[in-house]
Amino acid sequence: MITQTRNSAPPASDQALQGTAMLARGKAMTQQQALQSGKTGKADLHMHSTYSDGCATIQQILDHVQHNTDLDVIAITDHDVIEGALRARDLWEKGSYRFDFIVGEEITTKEGHLLGLFIEHRIPSGLSMERSIDLIHEQGGLAVIAHPLHRLFRHSCQRSVMDRIHAAKDVWFDGVETWNASFCGIYANRHAMVVNRSVYGLPELGNSDAHSLSAVGRGCTWFAGKTAQEIRANITAGQTAPGGTFWDMQAYVQWVRYLMSKEGRQGRRQHAELLSFEQQAELA
Repeated sequence: MITQTRNSAPPASDQALQGTAMLARGKAMTQQQALQSGKTGKADLHMHSTYSDGCATIQQILDHVQHNTDLDVIAITDHDVIEGALRARDLWEKGSYRFDFIVGEEITTKEGHLLGLFIEHRIPSGLSMERSIDLIHEQGGLAVIAHPLHRLFRHSCQRSVMDRIHAAKDVWFDGVETWNASFCGIYANRHAMVVNRSVYGLPELGNSDAHSLSAVGRGCTWFAGKTAQEIRANITAGQTAPGGTFWDMQAYVQWVRYLMSKEGRQGRRQHAELLSFEQQAELA
């Protein structure tokens, strides 16, 4: 078990130069601003494959990132499973990819979705936010809030939960996704930026939440460096910034067609059966 302690915040002067303090309260970072501030690294740390409800296979995602994006680091974060991300890392290690890779999971807690990054073992769904964070930290991973503060989306972490964790002494978030390129962010992104910058001061990430290939990279995290360990260091130091655009119509059409297809229905059924089996095993 890896023991981890809460990281102290970076000096305000450093954060003003390197993090989001240089931005207006409700604005994401543009590519020009990123380059001017030395953030030449571009990451997308939230996307889904056919191991949960995405419509692209692991191999298709790796190939697409390699040939059709300028991303330097990616993470695959399927819903409540880690097998796809582990499979992706195996393929990535055997290949000659120009980008770096992080194993992740999007965890369904009792109070919203949570990204676990730099983990090795699945975090069970249905736990409290505090317990889910603890299990991520016990693996030496980072706990990042996914698409928070959306009033209508039931899997969005709300203000009361963020307040509770913020006030706690022994549990903490390592970052917050303030730019989500999917429908989850259309209302909530600006609100999340304003609230985080005025109240919580958490390191900010931008991600695509891609469920189709055309959405990969639509949201991004700007950072100084090019590698997985460098973006981790940037997150820890509060020096990342969110950026990107929203999904285009093609991304929605691709995803909906997949969900309605025989392959998509079968994939969702297999995912549900897998989760049911694992939950029963955990209770045994």
